[in-house]
Amino acid sequence: MKKYLILLVFLCSVPSLSLALAEYNPQGVGGGNPDVHIKADGTIALRSARVEQIAGSTLYIVTKWGPLIMSFTMKTDGTTMVTKRYGGSTIVSQIKMGDYLDIDGEFFAGSDFFGISAKKIKDWSLQEEAGTFSGVITEVNSGGTFTLRTTQNPTLIVKVSTTTTILKGTMTIPFERLQKADTIPLITGVYDYSKNVLTAAKIAVYQSRTDFLPRNFEGTLKQISSPTVPSTLVVTVGGIDYTVNVNEKTLVQKKNKSIGQLARFVAGDSVRFYGSMREEEKILRDALVIDVEVLRNLSL
Repeated sequence: MKKYLILLVFLCSVPSLSLALAEYNPQGVGGGNPDVHIKADGTIALRSARVEQIAGSTLYIVTKWGPLIMSFTMKTDGTTMVTKRYGGSTIVSQIKMGDYLDIDGEFFAGSDFFGISAKKIKDWSLQEEAGTFSGVITEVNSGGTFTLRTTQNPTLIVKVSTTTTILKGTMTIPFERLQKADTIPLITGVYDYSKNVLTAAKIAVYQSRTDFLPRNFEGTLKQISSPTVPSTLVVTVGGIDYTVNVNEKTLVQKKNKSIGQLARFVAGDSVRFYGSMREEEKILRDALVIDVEVLRNLSL
């Protein structure tokens, strides 16, 4: 007991570093109460020590109990393991002044200081982690952000940068094409727990592939650009206008499936056509464009 009292008095007499940082508050980043344990085998454990200065791979740290300050010199090297608050790995160079650390290492004494050779460090202040999420967009905001509702977090803020890749189906889209109620099956990036902000690296937006499979449509001819191919028709299907492209390979038929002539098509005719929708036009421009393989006039 006498040895520990002498050591405590000596530690307290070590000149402390200038405290230009904010109030000592490890609990503000999730840390616990400051604690120091030096074992008989020379190992040492510090809890909630704050980084006061950094000089390359050497960090100057303190623990503080009210007016009582203990100062240490902490040496690190390539074998020092560093983890973030939520368990992700990082490196010593990511530690910043003001960060709160839990440290396990070996104790050593210099001529005018006490030191630690750090083996393991947990940085409570590093609260960003790589993450993968999925959910539904509930709001698209100005400034390149949107709110994502996930199973775990109903108000996750997603930040999009110029380097973020946004894919809808197979198409790359700009941020402006994101919409409220879009389903996001996958989004990856770096999540900041303290701000509830995900800086996105890649976003996948759900797009049904069945929309672009060839299929039958039926509606009323509204407009025809030319009586000869190539020609473009506007056909209203279920109250929605579709642009229908007819080319040399399109099979034009009458109602009885005999060969028909495009020149006999007039506005108001009932038509049925088979083809596939252009993915790029729909996803990037909200245009419904069909490349037609078979066009049949049900009014002839």
